Formats: sequence, C-alpha cells, structure tokens
Amino acid sequence: MPSIKYRQRLPGGKWKSYPSPSDFLKNAEYYTDIIKNYDETPHLAVYHIGVCRNSADDRYFNHVTKRFKLVYVLEGNGWFNGIPVRSGQGFLMRKDYVNSMSADIHSPWKFIYVSFSGSLAEDILRRSGFTEDDTIFDVPNIDRVREICFDAVYLPDSERVTDLYLLSILFELLSYVGKPREGTKQSGQKQSSDMNPHVLKAVAFMSKNYRSQISVNDIADAAHISEKYMRELFKKATGRSMQAYLTDLRLSAAKTLLSNSKYNISEVANLSGFHEYRNFVRVFKERFGMTPTEYRIGKGE
Repeated sequence: MPSIKYRQRLPGGKWKSYPSPSDFLKNAEYYTDIIKNYDETPHLAVYHIGVCRNSADDRYFNHVTKRFKLVYVLEGNGWFNGIPVRSGQGFLMRKDYVNSMSADIHSPWKFIYVSFSGSLAEDILRRSGFTEDDTIFDVPNIDRVREICFDAVYLPDSERVTDLYLLSILFELLSYVGKPREGTKQSGQKQSSDMNPHVLKAVAFMSKNYRSQISVNDIADAAHISEKYMRELFKKATGRSMQAYLTDLRLSAAKTLLSNSKYNISEVANLSGFHEYRNFVRVFKERFGMTPTEYRIGKGE
C-alpha cells in the first residue's frame, strides 16, 4: 500500500491530518479535503486527490507546478492563466510551468483535482488529446467526476487505497476530458466562448498585470480597441467597470498575502498593485470594514 495521509486544509494555509479515512470522514469539514500519497514511482504515480472550495482569498499567482494537475470545476467561476473557466469545465496545469488560478469574487468555485507525475505522464496526456496550447476542456459528465473523487476522498475502507486504485481514478478522470459541445451551456451563465473577445483579452490582461500601474487605456490597448468602446463592452459583459474589476483583483491578492505570507503591510500593498500605502489602507477598509493590520490579526497572523 502507498503511504497515505488524509488531510484537511485550514484557513491560513495550515493543514490537519487524520489517522484513518473513517476519522477523516467523521471530522473533516468541506473546505479542502485531500489524499496525499508519499510513495511516488518513477513511471507514473498519483500524488494528490482533493476536493476544494476555492474562495477569492485562495489564489495562485505565478506558481510553478511541480507535478501535472487536472482540475475539474464543480461550481462557480474563475480564471486559469487569465482565461475564464466556468463550472462544468476543467483545465490542466503542466509540470514545471508557471501557472495562475483564481476564483471569481462574486461566484467562487468548488473543484476536484488530481496531481500526478512520472516518465509516462506526457505520453498519457498526449493520448488523451492534450497539446501544449490546449489545456482547458469541457467535462461531459461533471456529476460522475464528482462521484469518482468523493468516493476516493471519503472512502471508508483504507485497504482499498492502493497505487493501482489511485491510478484507476486518474485514468477514469482522463476519460472525462472533452471538447466544447452543443448543450453544455448552463442556464443563466455565459460560456467564455460567448463573451466578447475584446472583454476576454481585457480580463486576461488585468489578471496577468494587476500588480503593475496599468490604466484603463492600457487595458483597451491590450484589447486593440478604443478606451470608450472598451468601457462600454466591459460594463455590458460584467456589470462592473474595468477599474472596479481591477480593484477587486488587487484586494483579493492583498487578502491572500495578508493571510498566507509574512510580508509587511507596505510590501503587501506593493505586491497587490497598490503602490500608494495610504490609498491601499483606505480602499481596504472601505471594502472590508477593517484595516489590513486588523484583518491579519483576525486571521491569526
């Protein structure tokens, strides 16, 4: 049997482990629940299987992924490398690539994921239809995908958790990697392909450059249209102004750094795209009803 730990991720980037799947099932709350396999083989091995509720506070920016990671979005919306991803879709994080992912502030996502590595991984992904540039996909049966991972994470019988069992989950999940098809659009929700391409370019540009001193005109230039037209398109597509959207990105990044890093407040402001300290404190307090320092203390930092 592989060396398995059943873990729950707690706020502030901390983890709690359980001695058995029955204890895990009994005590772990649905925040982030995970199986971690410490026995990796050189050819192909599953390292993580997890169920995660990803809020706007939990963001990965320019994170180098050490293993391949398949993510299947169960609910909500977010962005992967600046591209919108909705529920019923998934994406692949490639090994040794720099990736970014973040949840929509107003509709945070829940997802399941499996990470794996080994000399056979690239060939298996290629056989599954992945290319270097083709990493976002539709999921033909998201309910079945949910069942597969929930069965693994909440499995009452630990004797069944073997390397072969974990690999069987990986192969079954890979069978639920599909292309966009007619009828996958959910009621009341826009697919990324339905959104104006200029708005998509604007979202991608802001997600990648929010830490810099970018202006609305810079965003419009990145989308190759006039500033006035960009403002109209963005407001129509999202219901918010570009400046408000950019501020939301920066505030979410700031909350993540305050909760999960040791940077001082001035450094957090700069890394989040607020290059004036007083402005950062003012905007943060207006939005959350407390100063950045008070927020950090409340998180136990």
